Amino acid sequence: MSEALELLARDAAAWMKSRSAETSAEVYLSSGEERAVSRRDGERDGVEASESAGAGVRVVRDGRVGFAAAGGADLAAIKDLYARAVEQLPHAEPDPRRVLPGPQADPVKDASFAAALWDETLFSAPWNEVEARLMESEAAAKAQPRVAKIMRVEYAESRGTVVIAGTSGLFASERGGSASVSLVVAAESGKEVQLGEGYRASRLAAGLDFAAVGREAGQRASSLLGARRAKGGKRAVLFEPWVGVEFLELLAELLSADEVHGGRSLLAGKLGQRVASPLVTLRDDPRLPGGLGSCRIDDEGLPTRDKAMIAEGVLLEYFHDTFSAAKDGLASNGCAYRGSYAGLPGPGASNLYLVPGKGTRESLIADTKAGLLVAEVLGMHMVDPVSGAFSVGVSGLAIEKGRLAGPVKGAMISGNLLELLACVDGVASDLTFQGSLGAPTFRVSSLDVA
Repeated sequence: MSEALELLARDAAAWMKSRSAETSAEVYLSSGEERAVSRRDGERDGVEASESAGAGVRVVRDGRVGFAAAGGADLAAIKDLYARAVEQLPHAEPDPRRVLPGPQADPVKDASFAAALWDETLFSAPWNEVEARLMESEAAAKAQPRVAKIMRVEYAESRGTVVIAGTSGLFASERGGSASVSLVVAAESGKEVQLGEGYRASRLAAGLDFAAVGREAGQRASSLLGARRAKGGKRAVLFEPWVGVEFLELLAELLSADEVHGGRSLLAGKLGQRVASPLVTLRDDPRLPGGLGSCRIDDEGLPTRDKAMIAEGVLLEYFHDTFSAAKDGLASNGCAYRGSYAGLPGPGASNLYLVPGKGTRESLIADTKAGLLVAEVLGMHMVDPVSGAFSVGVSGLAIEKGRLAGPVKGAMISGNLLELLACVDGVASDLTFQGSLGAPTFRVSSLDVA
């Protein structure tokens, strides 16, 4: 399939180049497939399978951009998309910084990395074998105290190919796949019910630990039973990796040059400035072996690279595509991403993670006299991206005299995101990825708890 897609992209680029010397153009082609099986109440709940393919054509002339996309992909359809995109040019606002990227040599040539993005065993296991692995998750969850019910467990896998070709001579192709397992359980104590979720994803189907997902979900649910109200006031707050990635998701948006240029990021104008504690280093590494966001090329076909966005608390970079970088007089740092073939690229993260420290999670807890270990947060979408002000609901475990002292719920923590980052005074070594975002347990010295 990838060979046919590459041939189509080359033919399309050659045809578009023959149409006009003044109009630069690119074609973005993608094809993929997905399948999933789920179980509920100990029985198979459903099986899903789908395939998709599509093409997007972007054209630029005199700083004006046109774009058209459609499902399916053949040369006749691409010619029609090109014509529709060109028709838009007279009506588009001109900006001389809008150009299509040209070909660039990849400074990192690693055939083994490219091979690691593709697992030949995906889509080969029969469903009865997959369900047997899902039962491992269910059994591990039920082995946890007071777990009463498996709400739902699901296995999913996907794979696909992307090809980008331009009239400038740019040509890039990449394929990749992944598999995941998720499980939701209910733990009960009397009339009280708490839900817990477990999740794992991997580039390799064999890399999934089904039992660990079940244990994780069961422990999350049962640990919150019998929760009481948290003590209010200024307290040290520790964040589990599961919660830490939610903060990273917000930071990924704030680090986007589009958000910065649009006045929607509190990090605007702070390049080279200290924005966090010296213990905070955020890396974005699209070349991370096994990373869910790993890729050799971005969605403009440019080579990607590992980079520190924040190094020891100092803001060093924003995520850029070609256009946003040109606004700042820079070259793209290979961070252009598309939601699908039907959209234009914009800057975004790949594998963004908080670099772990050297101490253990347990030692960080033992070093906390009084505080709160947050295991769940609600309302992250309410954080103000410009001021950084937040007030979110949390649940978790109290910490007293360096020991976990029972579950708490119904608490609120509030403050300012930059102040939170500045007050990070401990980072553990237990880096854990949830999808393409990763965080270890980390501690903030003081937050308002109510």
